[in-house]
Amino acid sequence: MGDNLYRTTGEFIPDKLIAGNRIPVTTKGIVVSAGQGLLKRGTVLGISASGTYRVTGSKDIPGGDSQAGAEASGEKMETSAEEDFTEAASAETVGCDCILADAVDTTEGDAVAAAYVTGEFNRDALSAAEGAELCNYETELRRLGIFIKSVQEYE
Repeated sequence: MGDNLYRTTGEFIPDKLIAGNRIPVTTKGIVVSAGQGLLKRGTVLGISASGTYRVTGSKDIPGGDSQAGAEASGEKMETSAEEDFTEAASAETVGCDCILADAVDTTEGDAVAAAYVTGEFNRDALSAAEGAELCNYETELRRLGIFIKSVQEYE
């Protein structure tokens, strides 16, 4: 029994995502939409029209989740060029709701994950869709109880 006191059983490597403890960190379980690839811890997510979660700043194409799921399973869905254009034109940008707590792979289909819904987080450890600026979502995140702040680097 005493052997476990002196043996390394794991390692903690801080990733600087959580930036403080003044605001309690709370989590919830979510379903992340298929077809978004590997999402890293700290990705900001929003609710899509289908009720699943997508990366903040990405386009939420109506019916896009079912098509992404079909493509991930190897099925081919036929659409015309006119339908593709109409869907792209009606696509809305996904807002923000939570922060992904652990990395998740959505290439094979929808994935169940844990997400932070309140707390203080390091601005440099967060990510959103390519081209999306997190500063545009900061006010909404603050209303939700997610506070973003800069953390001084140290070594």
